[in-house]
Amino acid sequence: MNAMRWIVAGVVLGAAAAAAELPPAQAVDQREVCLQCHDLADALAARVPHPPAARGECTSCHNPHVARFEKLLRAQPGPLCVKCHQELAAELARPEVHAPVAEGRCATCHPPHGADHAGLLARPAAELCRSCHGEVEAWQQRQVRHEPFARGRCAVCHEPHASANARLLKAEGSRVCTGCHTIDDAFRQRHGGYPVERAACQTCHDPHASSRKGLMRETVHAPFAQGACGTCHAAGSAAEPFALLKPQRELCGDCHAAEVAASLAAPFPHVSAGGGECTDCHNPHAGEGEALLQREGDATCLACHDPGGASSGQPGRHVTHTGDVACASCHAPHGGERPLLFARDQVEVCGECHEHQHGITHPLGESTLDPRSSNPMDCGSCHGIHFAPYPKYMHASESRDLCVGCHKDIGRRGQ
Repeated sequence: MNAMRWIVAGVVLGAAAAAAELPPAQAVDQREVCLQCHDLADALAARVPHPPAARGECTSCHNPHVARFEKLLRAQPGPLCVKCHQELAAELARPEVHAPVAEGRCATCHPPHGADHAGLLARPAAELCRSCHGEVEAWQQRQVRHEPFARGRCAVCHEPHASANARLLKAEGSRVCTGCHTIDDAFRQRHGGYPVERAACQTCHDPHASSRKGLMRETVHAPFAQGACGTCHAAGSAAEPFALLKPQRELCGDCHAAEVAASLAAPFPHVSAGGGECTDCHNPHAGEGEALLQREGDATCLACHDPGGASSGQPGRHVTHTGDVACASCHAPHGGERPLLFARDQVEVCGECHEHQHGITHPLGESTLDPRSSNPMDCGSCHGIHFAPYPKYMHASESRDLCVGCHKDIGRRGQ
């Protein structure tokens, strides 16, 4: 034991002596050394340089030897940026966070070494927004465009990183509009005497573009188009100006009795029978498409059924089922007789597009029970409806793992 102690002591003393003989660490010109391998000349010559890169402080962000993260970063991109940009920490505590920010994809908009646009933006702001928000292309083709949108000034209304308001708006309700549009008596009279300062302007006006004068939304509800506000609302001179004459479901049911009754009676209800209201999806004044939806196409559904935001563009954060498939192609929007609001039997719904697979595939239907749940086998037993981590939307690898979840005897044979 004593001999071992002497050996260890000798090693330690020897290492200390060797270290004492080493020359002191020399200052390294990080920029010169790194650029021997990394071609960053264009980025470093950009009009707006990132200060650490411009100063040649590469190790502010990168570890020169080894790191847990890609590109030898010292931390994940989001937290790494916030270490210097501490003003963002308070913003990120807000309830609505822009998807790229929430995912730490700062470099989607901001090149880390240098850029030619203010704010270290990779491209002009409007181009950046358009690269993820594909609907912008259609809005730009409309005849009447909101001036900030037409000039590519998205940040007039929206926060780029995070907001306390839905859709990353800078203010709530009409306040985002009244920052530019002054409300006076003449303005109220143009709105039938309605107290416009309490309105949600976007219920009638499209905030980006329209084919109608005054940015009115594309489809107008018939009573509203006729100026028959009294069909649904009390008079402007009433004790509660423009209050609804009845509870919303009853009011909608006066004209849409069949739809409201079917929704309330559905074994698997959607919004209305579940405590929501018709206006969660439909706009009572003017909206998108024949159904007066609050948003265009599937965006109405994705406003609730997409935790990351309908336009994030990232796999797993929105509906990824490929092809020309709308939500209503498979699901009954007002509720129905089947789980997950399937409009028809799930095998039938899937078979409408995947006809050839159903001639050669696994037994399905009431006669074949899934041993894991004792429910009839259907497409969802093996496939994710919208997204799954394996090819063909499989819940597990089809080479083995997916099968042995039910066929335990196969699993034992492989042992």
